[in-house]
Amino acid sequence: MKNLKNRLYTVSTLVPHGARVADIGTDHGHLPIYLIQQGISPFCLACDIKEKPLQSARENIRKVGLSNLEARLGSGLAPVLPNEVDCITVAGMGGEVIASILEDSPWVRNERYTLILQPMTSADALRRYLCEKGFSIKKEIACEENRKVYTVMLVRFSGECFRPSEIFCRVGRLSPDTPAAVKYIEKQIRIAEELTADRRAAGLDTEGYDDILAKLLEILDKL
Repeated sequence: MKNLKNRLYTVSTLVPHGARVADIGTDHGHLPIYLIQQGISPFCLACDIKEKPLQSARENIRKVGLSNLEARLGSGLAPVLPNEVDCITVAGMGGEVIASILEDSPWVRNERYTLILQPMTSADALRRYLCEKGFSIKKEIACEENRKVYTVMLVRFSGECFRPSEIFCRVGRLSPDTPAAVKYIEKQIRIAEELTADRRAAGLDTEGYDDILAKLLEILDKL
């Protein structure tokens, strides 16, 4: 198995050693194959809602001869039994889709599971959902792939529900300690600048938006 691309490799670095993993939206099965071949996981489920990519995953599994990796067809976490896994990875989907997958599977609201989530879009909506539903974002790592920056979240259920601040929804637990994290925060600053400018041009109040922009700039000023 060739090395993973940076986005999935970053996901793999957060998988606890020895955890049984369900990879949701596995596509070609590259992540679970890597986790087993590297000795990170003793057992994985490669799950996808579409038959065509799952067939590709099955073929890749067959090529490397792994008996402790199963490919299963189904929507979200429907193909997974709660007692089969310790860790759930969901990468390459929009944040709102990831939130709906978690919402449809109440059994993940248990501190025994480690969730590793990599939203392609709407990371702010995913962070808001997690906080309001009692999930705790323990760690975030920014990564860059194909000139785009993403975040990877390590999440566990805590049962503590709260309304997150707008700043937390935008940058979560990222701190500007890596080039990718700096680029991620700079992207949020550009978005805030555009929103502020649009409201000002429309003659609308910008007080709250100015505050968000100032706080984002303050994060980078700590460098």
